[in-house]
Amino acid sequence: MSFTGRLEDVSVPEILHLLSWGEKTGKLTLHRAAAEGVVVFRRGRIVNAASNSPREVLGSILVCRKLVSEETLLSALEERHRSEAERTLGATLVAMGAITAEALEVAVRQQIEHVIAEFLLWDSGFFRFDPMEVGRPAKAAADGADGAFERGFPTEQIVLEVVRKVDETRRRRQEYAAGAGGPVPASLMDDQVLSDPFVPPRKRPTSVRAIVAGLQAPALVGEAIVTILRHARGFVRRAVLFIPSHRGFVGSGQCGIEIGGGPADEHVRRLVMPLDQASVLADVAAKRGTYRGMLPLSFWNDFLVKQLGGAYPREVIVVPAIVAGNVVAMLYGDNVPSDAPIGPVSRLEAAMIEACARYVRPLLLESPHGTEFSDRAGARLGSVRTGS
Repeated sequence: MSFTGRLEDVSVPEILHLLSWGEKTGKLTLHRAAAEGVVVFRRGRIVNAASNSPREVLGSILVCRKLVSEETLLSALEERHRSEAERTLGATLVAMGAITAEALEVAVRQQIEHVIAEFLLWDSGFFRFDPMEVGRPAKAAADGADGAFERGFPTEQIVLEVVRKVDETRRRRQEYAAGAGGPVPASLMDDQVLSDPFVPPRKRPTSVRAIVAGLQAPALVGEAIVTILRHARGFVRRAVLFIPSHRGFVGSGQCGIEIGGGPADEHVRRLVMPLDQASVLADVAAKRGTYRGMLPLSFWNDFLVKQLGGAYPREVIVVPAIVAGNVVAMLYGDNVPSDAPIGPVSRLEAAMIEACARYVRPLLLESPHGTEFSDRAGARLGSVRTGS
């Protein structure tokens, strides 16, 4: 039977434990403000998890873990688009011989952990569990590429690992606030909760893909992220791609950032800047124009610098990508540790337009909430602004 409740009364870990202990099969829907997510269970084990916020795409995880190269990922994405068969990215990579089914399973679990971590941060909102049979993806299971979707992952193990990572993230922010000599400025986004818990349920799907397809996907997909960061390497020493969401500006990829002497992929993907506090990202999102100049002084700009290693840049650039009137991504760049000025960025802006025109338009057309636009006319950048 279905059951519903408020997250103020029952925490997300408690809900997950209950469904695991009861060996439930079905869909758990979580709802808070503009945020929505689902966790799919089969016999108490987590089969999949997704949300309508920008989330860690599988391709990005595989590249950051050095399991596949960017070139291999792009080839697999192109192959999947060309293929008439309905095949996941993971199944395509396994069929190409680019990755083993075992390595893919580890990456899929990490992707699920990233989504569950988002839900564990919610202390308000609503939940609903609907029992249903969850079908097996026949094509994917046939080649062994998506065996994890058949078996699922142990819920208790995932919760313990995610709780550890969430505690680490909270501790990092608290330590920065203590070092800055004051509390972190409150964000209005932290207190937004819907008064209406749920709309009437939609037609109940039976496949994992159909269940998660009900959520609006992030506007900028993996192909665009890889393409933009590849072009950024030719213009700036360091770059971070942020995607606006109901949670804030979420780090979704980086190049050149090093923390502790090594790549900072995981660190950057845990980086969230608020939408409603003064920062260079909030300014660019509001004015919809490229910013180039010194980084203005503010609490959150200082926080950003500290999270990227601590060295203040001489000059920064933030380039927004605008699709159908919406800012779908922002590229932050600087030349730390060098003091070299940033060169002309018109080609970088053009590359972002190209990436959005190529990869974002099909997603918007397929999404029930999307807005249709015509080829490159829908993707654009604002005028360049300079600051001092």
